[in-house]
Parts: sequence; C-alpha cells; structure tokens
Amino acid sequence: MSRTRRVPLAAGALALAALGLAGCSQEVSAGDLEDSIREQADAQGLQLESVDCREGLPPEVGATVICDVEIVGVDEAGGQVDRIRVEAVEVNDDEVRFSLEPLAVGDPD
Repeated sequence: MSRTRRVPLAAGALALAALGLAGCSQEVSAGDLEDSIREQADAQGLQLESVDCREGLPPEVGATVICDVEIVGVDEAGGQVDRIRVEAVEVNDDEVRFSLEPLAVGDPD
C-alpha cells in the first residue's frame, strides 16, 4: 500500500507575480490564468492536482478573479491554500500584469 505524504502549505508559500499577454483591450483568458498558476506553482516545487478559473481577467487595473486550486499531497486542515486571487495590477497596450495571491481555506474571497 502506498502512502501520500501530507504537507501543510502556508498561505504565503505561493506569493506569485505573473505577466499575461492579451490582445489590446482583451481579457486574459481563464485558460491562460490557469496555465500561469500552474507554471508558478511548478517553479516553486508544488504540484497542482487541479486549477479552475471560471472566468477570464478583464484588462482593468484592480479587476480580480478567484481560481480554485487543489495541491497534491496537502490536507484540508486549516492554513492550506484552496484558492488563488488573481488581480490585474498594470495594463499597458497588449500586456496585462497580474498578481497571484494564495487564499487559505476559510479566508474570504
């Protein structure tokens, strides 16, 4: 029988920043957000079981989207990340720069 090691993940462990490219005045698609979250998690040695962004990110500073994530090997106990808040922090021509903020189980969106 195999066992999965359970690793607590503090909310700060995924403090991320990313750059999304969208056409001029177009949103960053949900798929592009999901890809960016996966890439940033991989870069930090975390494997995501799933990531789901239900909508794209509008090209407006301050716009936010909440994406659900499941991290492989992490319990549902307090302090674990279950969502990522994506916020547009800069919009220039065809580039939307956004931040990725981990949200722990029970934290408000």
